[in-house]
Amino acid sequence: RLHGRSAAMTRLKERITKCADADRNVLITGESGVGKEHVAHLLWERSRRSMSPLIPVNCALYAGSANLANSDLFGHKRGAFTGANADRPGKFVEADGGILFLDELGELPLDVQAKLLRVLEDGWVTPEGADRPT
Repeated sequence: RLHGRSAAMTRLKERITKCADADRNVLITGESGVGKEHVAHLLWERSRRSMSPLIPVNCALYAGSANLANSDLFGHKRGAFTGANADRPGKFVEADGGILFLDELGELPLDVQAKLLRVLEDGWVTPEGADRPT
């Protein structure tokens, strides 16, 4: 729940309601520690997507490791790299139908940011080691 009656809190509550009704990507901005993940959770609870998972991801965990980010976010095919003993769906596929909350996007390696932009533009996820999107 959001507490407060200020004009800013009223606008935030209205925007959450409006965004929860839309089936679109949503960008939540704000300083560190202001509750962006909480807002994402409120959006998820109020949306039609609440029957599917909300998956929060702190992208700062991938700083300096494009391989880890690619594998964890987009998934991989068996044999794509040493240790890839089985197919792995990745966070985008796991969140399909629900909400994937990506925090600290600026910490992702640039080549992963480019791949993320492609997913947001066309909706297709290409796992590591795959010839085409899934």
